[in-house]
This record gives sequence, structure tokens and C-alpha cells, in this order.
Amino acid sequence: MSAKEKLAMLNTVKERRVTALTQEGYTPYKSGAPGIVDVRLYQQAVESQKRMSTKLAEANQHMTFLERRLEEANKDLQDASAFLKKVAMEFGTTSRLVESTAAAVRFGVDPEETVARLVRLCDRLEALEATVQDQRAEFSKRVPRMVPIAWVGVANEVKFMGDFDGWNKGFELSCGNIDSDGVIRTFEGEVPLLPGRYRVKFLVDGGWRLASDWPTENDELGETNSVLVVNP
Repeated sequence: MSAKEKLAMLNTVKERRVTALTQEGYTPYKSGAPGIVDVRLYQQAVESQKRMSTKLAEANQHMTFLERRLEEANKDLQDASAFLKKVAMEFGTTSRLVESTAAAVRFGVDPEETVARLVRLCDRLEALEATVQDQRAEFSKRVPRMVPIAWVGVANEVKFMGDFDGWNKGFELSCGNIDSDGVIRTFEGEVPLLPGRYRVKFLVDGGWRLASDWPTENDELGETNSVLVVNP
């Protein structure tokens, strides 16, 4: 059963219970133990519905983020395909220019014309190299970097959160060892991030923490966040 179907079933149960509880003369707390149990079951159903609604909202938010990333990846592939097509055409033109220049040298055509062809050939090769390097730099910005992240302190669970995924899922850091005092732990992980500037925080046992030695800035709501810069 999907999450939406479960929510629909809970809504149906809620409506039936509300109808029963609002009937004239019905007072569950005065009707003995069965009525009290019914109210408790209803309250549990409501709480369960709230939890499922929250999880569904989080899942939808994460799905939207993944769809946006997929659209960006598809656009990158389309741009790369179009660029490679242009490069292939340019290589074909350059190859023909090389052949004609070689023929001119072999058969002793006008030296000045041969030199002019060689100059054009060098110019095209330089332009092609510059274009390829520029596109390589642009495509490199779309390749995630594995960024090492660490948090040291007293905790049982640490997540690395930030606007890189809309403050949604984040990345859970693992604790590979316990330091000598048996309390201070080091939580580490490698996080794949695209080059850019991010606002981040650590979620430590359900509470927000800043990185101790990173720069900070306030967001639009006045919340202070740590700043992480990932270089290309």
C-alpha cells in the first residue's frame, strides 16, 4: 500500500471517529474502558497520520530536488553532445585542410600559398584547442567533488546538512573510532558536492551546530550558517 493510500485510509478512519464522537449523548470517557480505548486509538491514528504526512512532505521535497538534478544532468548531456558534434565537424574541416596543404608541398605549388594554408591551419588548431579547453572547464563544474567532512564532539548521530539539497536529506557521517577519553568522537565522511558556495550546518543528535573553524553568514531569515566553498 502506497503512502497516499495509507493517508486516505487514515482520513476515512478519522472522519468515522469524528462522526461517532460527535453523536448526541456520546461521551467516551463516561462510557467505561472501551470508550477510553477508542479515544486513545483515535489519538494514535491522528499522530500516525501527522508523522506520515511529514514523511510524505519530506519525500516529495526530495523527489523535486532529484527531478531538478536530473533535468540539469540531461541538459549537460545535450550540451556535451552538441559540442562534440561541432568538434567532429571542425576536425573534418581541419583534416581536409591538412591534406590540401600536404599536397601543395608535395607537388611544389606556389610557396606563398602553401605558407598561407599552413598559417590558416595553425589558426584553426589554436582556436579548436581554446574552445575545447573552455568547454572542458565548463563541464568540469558539473562534476561533483568528493569533499571530506568531519565533526568532533560528544554525539551519537551526526548529519551534514545544507542548501546543496534544500536542507532535506543531508549526509550521515560515520564514527570510525572513539578517542582516548571514551566520550569525544570523530564523525567523518566524503560528501559529493558540485563546485560552488554552500550554507551548511551539522545536525547533532537532533540539534543544529555550526562548524567551529568555518566562516559564517546569516540567511534571509537571520539564521546563522557555516559557509563551505567547493573549488572547481
